[in-house]
Amino acid sequence: MEKEEAIKIWKELNISQVDFNFYCGGDSMGDTDMVFENKDNENCKVAYDKLFTYIEDLIYERVEFYDASDGHYMGEAGHVYVELNDNGDDFECSKTSESEWNETFRSIVGVPITDDEKTFIEKNVRSIVGGYDDSPMINYSRDLIITDKTEKMVGELLEKIDNHTQEFVPDFEDELGGGELQEWYTYDTSDINDIINKKGELVIPIDNNVCVYREE
Repeated sequence: MEKEEAIKIWKELNISQVDFNFYCGGDSMGDTDMVFENKDNENCKVAYDKLFTYIEDLIYERVEFYDASDGHYMGEAGHVYVELNDNGDDFECSKTSESEWNETFRSIVGVPITDDEKTFIEKNVRSIVGGYDDSPMINYSRDLIITDKTEKMVGELLEKIDNHTQEFVPDFEDELGGGELQEWYTYDTSDINDIINKKGELVIPIDNNVCVYREE
């Protein structure tokens, strides 16, 4: 279809604008929806049937979509509005969108421990790691014999760590300006110099995933 014919149909059907709703990310275009609105703010299905292919091609030709995800930038969602220009001899496209970002937010979780657990950690533990769908695991700093009593204490310690990290909700709003907390998280004490804080708590640095939306 030629532009002149599309404009003629547009005017005959008294169309005011097209609203193209889109989401893209993961290196591809996602779900889209297109609505032709007439000047009475009604959905014009006749225009959709006649002009859909032409307007869709026009949008992809004139509007740039950012669908390349890299693990940090996830994609964008929004609207493209198509209207006739003031002279009525060409179409104009305008895009409004929000980009989606996967941010990592670090917090410190203090896990209360007993004196026996504190002594055991200081003597034997190099690091503690775990995360979402990964039970906590101890990397030992030396070889040691695990007695039944020690095994019971270690099991109780790991259960406490698992409960505290699962239930922890980070306070990320001020730093990130809002966002949606995701299920995924991970923790690793390898980079912590003092694994026991002044309160006598086990220090767990936890990284949570937060989905943040920013207007473009």
